Amino acid sequence: MKKFTKKNKILFIIISFVLILALGGVSYTYYLSSKVERVNVDRNDVINTGKDLPKEADDVITIALFGSDFSEIYDISAADATMILAINTKNNTIKLCSLMRDIYLDLPDGGKMNLNYTILDGGPSSILKAINYNFNLKIDKFVQVDLKRLPKIIDALGGVEIEITSDELKYINSYIKQIDEKNGTTTDNIYTAGKQLLNGTQASAYCRIRYTAGRDFRRTERQRDVLNALFVKFKDINLTEVPGMINKILPLVTTNLTNSEIISISTKALSMGLNNIEQERFPSDENIISAGFTDMYHTNINIEGTTEELHRFLFSLE
Repeated sequence: MKKFTKKNKILFIIISFVLILALGGVSYTYYLSSKVERVNVDRNDVINTGKDLPKEADDVITIALFGSDFSEIYDISAADATMILAINTKNNTIKLCSLMRDIYLDLPDGGKMNLNYTILDGGPSSILKAINYNFNLKIDKFVQVDLKRLPKIIDALGGVEIEITSDELKYINSYIKQIDEKNGTTTDNIYTAGKQLLNGTQASAYCRIRYTAGRDFRRTERQRDVLNALFVKFKDINLTEVPGMINKILPLVTTNLTNSEIISISTKALSMGLNNIEQERFPSDENIISAGFTDMYHTNINIEGTTEELHRFLFSLE
């Protein structure tokens, strides 16, 4: 397994978000958490797969983390990035994994669809059901950030330091332009490779690059690079800046977590420490059967093999 050292995505926004709440104090947290955009999810329905999880799952809190794209057609946007955060309360470990967005999954009510589009038909409930149904999981919590709000979150933390390669430099400015056009913003282009401070739009554009070697596989690593860089910035925040930071970030997050869950999860995460988060990507290369275009790009996978891998990783199975 790789350690969560120099590679991480939009999701440490989630861990950072949880940490900010914890630092803010309980009463202040209850007041400010009313700023969060909440979406109702029928938790019993999304976990109703008719299958049992291994007993080790009882000790693990799982949260789905969604990074959403822009949409010209739908009221809700496709899940451009999907991750699972696993907090093991018995072993005191935290794990984070990515699910490839183009994996072609069976739908609970029949038919097939790419993972990232399952959110379009029913919102977070639909993508949670698809994940649980295909991989025998019981995830009933989620946090979501989209490309309108992500740049603001990164800017609130002062930007992130990222190493830009010469290959990435060929593509990043076109993504900057796309995000600017959607958000009505104006952002400087990047002209040189190397390590540099990126603002919110530049870092969000970096997350979207997919046409270098490794394509979508490498893109999930870029997303985690940004997430890790956000966490590094967060650790350096002065406590006097926390209240203002909370006011900026909370309205930019969508979730179904309750106030008590936010406080409980943040307390557990803080007590465990966040220096050795394990990370992985699924499916592994061994469980990819085929990939290519039909009506759109699909990645066909070995569901049983991927489920076994996910369970071993998330629940620390031997």
